[in-house]
Amino acid sequence: MNKKGEPRHGGMQKGWRKVEGTREQKQMRAYPDEWELIQRFAKLVKYGDKAACKKFLDEQEQPK
Repeated sequence: MNKKGEPRHGGMQKGWRKVEGTREQKQMRAYPDEWELIQRFAKLVKYGDKAACKKFLDEQEQPK
């Protein structure tokens, strides 16, 4: 409710802060077994060691 007792209709609220660097949402199609691997790797990138994930990908993408 605002000062006049009317309900608020969205927008920024007092005390909220703008988050910098928000992640974009992406879409892709994958079979269930592929999706399981994608989710596992994404979790490692997001919460684990991103540099190690990048190194792994660089090694895997090297021509043999």
